[in-house]
Amino acid sequence: MVVKTVALVIAAAAGFRGGRIFPSVFIGVAIGVLANGLLPSIPLTVAVAAGVVGMVLAVARDGWLALFIGAAVAGNIVVLPLLCIAILPAWLIVSKAPPMIAHVPEPNPETQPEPKPEPIGGAS
Repeated sequence: MVVKTVALVIAAAAGFRGGRIFPSVFIGVAIGVLANGLLPSIPLTVAVAAGVVGMVLAVARDGWLALFIGAAVAGNIVVLPLLCIAILPAWLIVSKAPPMIAHVPEPNPETQPEPKPEPIGGAS
């Protein structure tokens, strides 16, 4: 799971467009199973659906897609109202965050060193 998470972060930071949804679903399921293992009072269906919704929402920034995939993975429509309530504050937080893409900073002419003049008459 750690390698998959690192690969997803690198791909997302580099701006890779394809293949971010399925890895985020996989990581969400793993987080849900882990949450159920740590807190057995959380039903497995709810934990997995919440993990998937959270990861897909964080990666894709699309609440409808996250809800659809979370409900589809859970296989139980009963969790949909709970997911609808849980996704609203998460979507409000994620929608204000910057996208998961690394940008190369533009060079600032004020901080760039002056170019060295070449010697007259060629290299010595």
